[in-house]
Amino acid sequence: MLLGMAASAVAQESAMEKSITSLKEKIAVSEKGEKLKWMDSLIPIIEFNEDYHYTDYIQEAIKLALEIDSLSSATKNTADFIYYQNVILGDPKEGLKVYKAFKGKEFASKNPKGRINFYIYGSDSYFLLRDVDSALVILEEAKTYAQQTNEQKKLGNVYTRIGFCESEQGQFANASQSLQTARKIFLQEKDTSMMLSANNALSVLYSQNAFYKEAEAVRNESIEISKKIKEKPQLFTLYFNAAADARLQGNQEKRIKYLKLAKEEVEVSLQKNLYYPLILSDLVIAYAESDSLAKAETLFSEFANDEEMLAKGINREYYIEARKQISLARGDYQDALQYGLEHWEYKKNQGSFVEIYNAENFLAQVYKALGNKEKENEHMVAYYRIKDSISSVKNVQALSYYQTLYETEKRDSKIQAQESSIALLDEKNKVKNQWLLFGGLGSLGLFGFVWVIRSRNFARRRQKLQEGFTQDLLKTQEHERSRIASELHDSVGQKLLIIKNALSLKEKEAKTEIDLVGETIKEVREMSHTLHPFQFEKLGLITSLKNMVEVLQKNSKVFYSEDIEIVDGLIEKEKEIHVFRILQEALTNVEKHAQATACNLAAEDGKTHLLFTVKDNGTGFKNEASNEGLGMKTLRERAQLIGAALDITSESGKGTVLTLKIPKK
Repeated sequence: MLLGMAASAVAQESAMEKSITSLKEKIAVSEKGEKLKWMDSLIPIIEFNEDYHYTDYIQEAIKLALEIDSLSSATKNTADFIYYQNVILGDPKEGLKVYKAFKGKEFASKNPKGRINFYIYGSDSYFLLRDVDSALVILEEAKTYAQQTNEQKKLGNVYTRIGFCESEQGQFANASQSLQTARKIFLQEKDTSMMLSANNALSVLYSQNAFYKEAEAVRNESIEISKKIKEKPQLFTLYFNAAADARLQGNQEKRIKYLKLAKEEVEVSLQKNLYYPLILSDLVIAYAESDSLAKAETLFSEFANDEEMLAKGINREYYIEARKQISLARGDYQDALQYGLEHWEYKKNQGSFVEIYNAENFLAQVYKALGNKEKENEHMVAYYRIKDSISSVKNVQALSYYQTLYETEKRDSKIQAQESSIALLDEKNKVKNQWLLFGGLGSLGLFGFVWVIRSRNFARRRQKLQEGFTQDLLKTQEHERSRIASELHDSVGQKLLIIKNALSLKEKEAKTEIDLVGETIKEVREMSHTLHPFQFEKLGLITSLKNMVEVLQKNSKVFYSEDIEIVDGLIEKEKEIHVFRILQEALTNVEKHAQATACNLAAEDGKTHLLFTVKDNGTGFKNEASNEGLGMKTLRERAQLIGAALDITSESGKGTVLTLKIPKK
């Protein structure tokens, strides 16, 4: 059986060689239109194979097609050549050059279908170079032509890419809708391969918003289907995405397992040039962070010994990231600092916020190891500031809604649609040309892969939108608190007082009811004060703070004290309530969590700033999670809203210090 298979393979190879030789001979003796016809027949056979001089032939075919005004041929071959540069060679800069050089000529083509791939692969170049806005503009053109020509699979392809771009911009609800539209199209077309791409994208979208269970469910289902239909490009992107999720959840063992699987798959793929350096870098970092320094150094030597791998800019970034992590694990802090700063500069120039905050965190660790407290604090403050602004409550809530729609739709159609499409594709795969696996599918695999690289990367626009939303949310929240507090105090409280007075007239027989109403009035007043400090506008910030400390001292085992020697009116009136809220939350945290015996609230009047400090002698904390709860997040959002600098330092067993520095008016 094996000998028969081998003989068949040799026969096929021999037939292909004969076909190639025959076509080359015809090309050599032909001119113009006839020559182009033979070249267009040769190119699909030698596609992406430089042993047969693929680049030379496709460039000559494009040039010849333009000379004889065969623009349909020129457009098709140009699109394929852009894809070759982007995906096979991993050089989107060169792909973009090809796209720009041809842009405008495609409109003269009489075949609108040929334009679609040209736009799709052109958008890939922009996306890979992090110009998401330009990618979206081109994708809209591709969508228009796909709709006009009723090219449904290409339309699904376009919607998948639009979903990637929208997610990059932080438009998660829109991204979810686009990806689900793509998924529906692929289900209708019974194209399981492309549906897997949409599923892969959805799983990444869920991961970015911490829906890890949902992401894992979609991904595991896709992995099983990919194995059945032997979709190699999908498998390594799915494994890499799974590794990225494991990292976010702090599961290094699982992360390494999936990175090794991804490495095995990508090593035998046509996309190795593009993907392998990133997987190698991530695996080095994973080993270094897991105290497996020997394994990390063995893999890292592949970078150091491969000059070609380091020749391209994006691979240089991967090398630097791996190098800095290796140096930190070795204890070579000066080397770690050098490469950490270089990596930090890369990410700042790219505007990749998730990557920037990771780089900030790394530098804080290095400066801590070097004993430079000032620099450590500087980078930690930047790290927390960026991290707190990454997730938008509004966007995540919208995504939750669309995720529910997706799950409902999937439950209704999953068994029937997927099983029939798998069976159909299995049958098609027996006769399908192998290069189809590396056409549009490979490019979508590229998107899924690069998107996870920059699940590590969120756009500037999203941060600006988030900041605006957060500020509006806090203002609305404070207004609503004030309204509810007023209702409780002036309406509900007064009515309860009337009921209590009425019951008092009945004296003894209503004593229990009188006591109950009295307790209720007390609770309503406390709720009202908590929602909005009673008479805050009349008492002012300073008196309200002193009163708060006094109340806490009377009702707590913790010894509270204050050193507030400043006066009101030094900051804008509208900012005072936010200062009060921040300090109120800080003192509440001391009462609830610190296990302290003493706490002090102090305020200093500087030349340009007011400085508020809350210091306790409690248990403190050392793990990052303790400093990243919803309460802490709200504190930072309020501080950002009023232009204040908030810093929290703590050490296990040595208490916590919160400082709030706000500019004077």
